[in-house]
Amino acid sequence: MHAEALSRRHFSTAEFEAMVAAGIFRSDEHIELLEGEVVMSPPQGPEHAGCTTVMVELLREAYGPGHVIREAKLLVVDGESLPEPDLLVLSGGPRDWMVRHPRAGEARLVVEASWTSQPVDRAKAAIYAKGGVAVYWHLDLAARRLYAHTKPHGDGRYELVH
Repeated sequence: MHAEALSRRHFSTAEFEAMVAAGIFRSDEHIELLEGEVVMSPPQGPEHAGCTTVMVELLREAYGPGHVIREAKLLVVDGESLPEPDLLVLSGGPRDWMVRHPRAGEARLVVEASWTSQPVDRAKAAIYAKGGVAVYWHLDLAARRLYAHTKPHGDGRYELVH
């Protein structure tokens, strides 16, 4: 069978959350809903884990009190995307986010670090821009390069990419 002949089933965020709650996915699987598709990410290697740990400390120092840094926690973007960014900076404190997941427009900064998942993390820029994430950083660990995206547009692009 040719790939063109295959149909894909897109899921809403509500359907995805119901599948997670029903235990359809293993607890050790790192999964996200991106534009209606369930995407699995590879496990983090030591470079990725070490880098994000260091970044947490740097971001805490840079943003200071009144901000919370969340690691690999769900972010509500729209009815088709529930990514789990590596790092997420939000105003407020940890207790402010106990009754609901933050929405994309509430994020002060979203960070994705990638060693092998660069294509997925590059594609997430469009998802984050559509959702209104003000600042998105994609840290390409293999290339040792940080791409900073600012000024999001609803059409899925950032006006500035440095």
